[in-house]
Amino acid sequence: GHLRSTIIGDTLARILAFRGHNVLRLNHVGDWGTQFGMLITHMRETMPAALSGDDSASVDLEDLVAFYKQAKARFDAEP
Repeated sequence: GHLRSTIIGDTLARILAFRGHNVLRLNHVGDWGTQFGMLITHMRETMPAALSGDDSASVDLEDLVAFYKQAKARFDAEP
């Protein structure tokens, strides 16, 4: 189940980091992977400071709901 995916992901992250790639390690256990993936991808493109730990770019729950709705619409429209 979920532990296998975590181990595989960690292994791939370690290999890519060893090869010099900048790796963003995020682990979401459960059936939220697609939704978090869409949200994170959308936020990386529209508000990257919010994911960098920059306190001046704080995001509250209402912002996340809006970002998710935008991400969902975007990814549903893309093939």
